[in-house]
Amino acid sequence: MVVVGYGTQKKEDVTGAIATLNQKAVKDLPVSSVDQKMIGQVAGVQIQQVSGAPGAGTSIKIRGSGSLGAGNEPLYVVDGMPYSAGMNQALNPLMFIDPNNIESITILKDASSTAIYGSRGANGVIMITTKKGSYNQTNITFSAMAGVQTVPDKGRPNMLNQREFAQFQRDRIDIEVRLRENRAGTLDDYPVEYRNLDALTGKGTDWYDLLLQEAPIQDYNFNLQKGTDDTRINFSMGYFNQQGVVKETGIERFSSKLGMESNLNDKLKLGVSIQPTYIRQNRANTNLNREDVLGVSIWANPISTPYDENGNLKPYIVAPQSRFHSAWSFANPLFVLREMTSEQQSFQNLGLAFIEWSILPNLRFNTSLNTILEASKFFEYIPSTIGGSNRPPTPGTGRSRNSRSNSFDWLVENTLNYDLTFGDHTINSLLGYTVQKYNANTINLSASPYQNDLITTINAAQAIDTWGEGVQEWSMISYLGRINYSFKQRYLFTATFRSDGSSRFGADNRFAMFPSVAGAWRVSEENFFDDISWMDNLKIRASYGTSGNNNIGNYAHLANISAGSYIFGNNQVNGFSVGLSNPRLTWEESNQIDIGLDVDFFKSRVFMTLDLFKRRSNNMLLQDVIPAITGFNTQTINQGSVQNKGIELSIGGTPAVGDFSWSVNGNIAFNRNEVLALNDNTVRILAGNNDNNPTHISVVGKPIGQFFGFILEGVYTAEYLSQPGVINSPQVYEGNVKYKDVNGDGIINDVLDYTIIGNPHPDFIFGLTNNFSYKNFDLGIIINGQYGGQVMNGLRQTTDNLQGFFNVDRDWENRWRSREQPGDGIHSGVPKVRPSWGHRVSTLWVEDASYLRIGNLTFGYTIPKSLAEKLKVVKSSRFYITVQNLAMFTNYKGANPEGQAANQNNTLVPGFDMTSYPLSRTVSMGLNLSF
Repeated sequence: MVVVGYGTQKKEDVTGAIATLNQKAVKDLPVSSVDQKMIGQVAGVQIQQVSGAPGAGTSIKIRGSGSLGAGNEPLYVVDGMPYSAGMNQALNPLMFIDPNNIESITILKDASSTAIYGSRGANGVIMITTKKGSYNQTNITFSAMAGVQTVPDKGRPNMLNQREFAQFQRDRIDIEVRLRENRAGTLDDYPVEYRNLDALTGKGTDWYDLLLQEAPIQDYNFNLQKGTDDTRINFSMGYFNQQGVVKETGIERFSSKLGMESNLNDKLKLGVSIQPTYIRQNRANTNLNREDVLGVSIWANPISTPYDENGNLKPYIVAPQSRFHSAWSFANPLFVLREMTSEQQSFQNLGLAFIEWSILPNLRFNTSLNTILEASKFFEYIPSTIGGSNRPPTPGTGRSRNSRSNSFDWLVENTLNYDLTFGDHTINSLLGYTVQKYNANTINLSASPYQNDLITTINAAQAIDTWGEGVQEWSMISYLGRINYSFKQRYLFTATFRSDGSSRFGADNRFAMFPSVAGAWRVSEENFFDDISWMDNLKIRASYGTSGNNNIGNYAHLANISAGSYIFGNNQVNGFSVGLSNPRLTWEESNQIDIGLDVDFFKSRVFMTLDLFKRRSNNMLLQDVIPAITGFNTQTINQGSVQNKGIELSIGGTPAVGDFSWSVNGNIAFNRNEVLALNDNTVRILAGNNDNNPTHISVVGKPIGQFFGFILEGVYTAEYLSQPGVINSPQVYEGNVKYKDVNGDGIINDVLDYTIIGNPHPDFIFGLTNNFSYKNFDLGIIINGQYGGQVMNGLRQTTDNLQGFFNVDRDWENRWRSREQPGDGIHSGVPKVRPSWGHRVSTLWVEDASYLRIGNLTFGYTIPKSLAEKLKVVKSSRFYITVQNLAMFTNYKGANPEGQAANQNNTLVPGFDMTSYPLSRTVSMGLNLSF
């Protein structure tokens, strides 16, 4: 049986594009959340590990990005409760679902299967069903896992060593001496630390390595399932602890579940469950900019050391000084990690209660109440002993940030199911009515200064700097229905509708209708197919439908009211300005057609699933530019469209059975994304920020979020400068960086000479899972990756900056030094004028994001059943060793080709990597016991 929206279906009766996750293949992965188990397992599902921080979120896209302004993450449905996890890089919402409690995972990909979720189904739906136990059985299981995490050498920064850095600083000072005093530099012009190059042997201080550690990870879970003839009970509790490979980071989770179902009589069934989870997370500021701890550790001066003569950490590192030039001084990142507090505590409980009434043998009524209760608090304290770049610490300047939030989400669903079989006809029908309401309250405040760092409560601060309270509410009422019809189990038809009325939509567009139809022909059930013995099943599917994306915000259709002031008479008075409302603002709509093929060969030893799809998303949420004479500049509207089309292929089977068995499952997916239209007053959308210039562009005819910048042509040479027509400007001189003059005006200008310089979207993604077993031994290998697409390394703004403030990548050893030492023709020389153009966003920043990852290797041994029976202690026992993230093969020089800056929109600014928290390699051992 396959879990679908509001029910289950036999796999052979499914008419839509639906995939199920093989739980057996991924059950022993040492990961914290279920989305990490899905990586590489399902065709067309792209899961990007944007950060390796403990508890960090992932970015999940099903069949590409279909929205410009409303998000592209799928809808999660946990035990019937819509659970809009969204993208949260700091703390993954799916951390609250213990992977050990999950029974099955189903992915709904086409509109036929997602339309039943209406205005929330456009980005696909992931159905998660937790364990419930079985009737007339008692099962007790216990699992334990412990391991160690390390950071692989691949992807670590390769910067100038201390001798090379000293020479680089001397080159910078020589230029300054020449510019200021028109003479050559001497040893006396250099800081003492840079004068004796021969004494600077070895790499120097590897700040990045000093921040890293071998970190433990452990996971324990106990589960009890007990069932009688009419009642089943499931109880579980778990503990997970993961320390980060970056020091002073980590996450801890306590989880539990208690569920019960009981047949009160032959007509009534009652069920209840609760799933409380508590999480405590210690964070570090990473994936942000060059000022975060990882950023500083990459560009920090390798000649300086983090410790004083007594072996204590220095709070602040002062760079060697010269009256002509000095590199940046900085807060010691090791000291920052130790002294700064950044803690998140969160609690969540998923509740469920339902009653099922069998009115007639083929007519069932179900009413249920689902709830999600959440409460969280965040506290950050930066003591006065922590300074910043070129900003020494100052006593009595401690500062704090606090936030408190709580929310309650409830859903009441009433459904009526009717099943009828007569002759060769089978009908399954569903009608439903649902009501949902969500409310949340958040309070944020910051306080400073603190006179000392010993008492960090709010009342110890001299003042509350900023504070604010936010209230969010939304509600929805829905009507839904579905009919499945089968004739002779050969010809299948499905029709679905859902109508959503949401408070998020404008008053003139409050309700939305989402229909879909699908059909399938089981060719293998035809009489003429009997002679084809090598093919067991052949089914052709086709579907078309509409689903929506309601992530437009709760109040986007209303006019903003902002406090301000104006002149009344001769006096300035306080007042309010009222923005523009849009009563017609509504959901984003996605129309999708899917044609699929399901085939089983050789007595179901081999299977293949092929899907071709085309999805067009309309009514994008965009900012429309309006005439300033109205008193306004922009208005939020629905306009524009995006298209995704592609092919998905899954092939697998069991090539060998018996004492030696082998099962394999491979998938590959191709997707092409294209912006078809923007609003009437916009020809392009610029996004991202580098030196106040954009890094990405979205334009009609191209995929969303193309990289945008200069085309690097090399360096200016004497030969080029001698040509007639070369326009003289301060940035045009021998050895300086040379960019392409895109607009042909003879002058290089920011943005005006920018053009598309790369595409973050891969040509295809793939996954391959192999499981081998010989008697009681088993071996599993999981591989995934992508081909094509690029990534922009945003830290190159710093590590390509030859102004001498930072350490730079070792590639700059091949820089231009003179006409006699021209370098490799790509890397320019130390700049002679400021501001330098050498660190502008360009093709030099854009690298190949293709990769192949051996995601997991697991070797296990199961105690023979006969031995377990003799011991009379356990029913079964399995021991395993697993290596997660065993190897990564990529040309990308950074830590993670899937990295994404936490402060950048991952839809309009995709593939922008900035100081990524590294992905760890985990070696762990585990034990699974069944009693």
